Amino acid sequence: MDLVKLGKNISAKRRLLGLKQEDVAFDIDISITAYAKIERGETNIPFLRLVQIANYLKVEIAELVSDNNICRFENLASDIREIKSDIRVIKEELHPVKS
Repeated sequence: MDLVKLGKNISAKRRLLGLKQEDVAFDIDISITAYAKIERGETNIPFLRLVQIANYLKVEIAELVSDNNICRFENLASDIREIKSDIRVIKEELHPVKS
């Protein structure tokens, strides 16, 4: 398993959910430093920790270890940001702020 690709998948999924590294680290009960090393692919990750992370991010382990998901997660995150921006513009057009 490529630890860097795994870390990138974990990071991309976390960002897609709008979470900070601190959020995940706290909730799975590890240090922020240890969690950051996982996302950077700098440390070997025990299987039970991987299960915890996958459960927390609500994904299958297969999604995190797949080579195909980095781009998919990043593209989805970009699409969501664009949709949110479009919604803000529409809301402003429907309800202009009066000065």
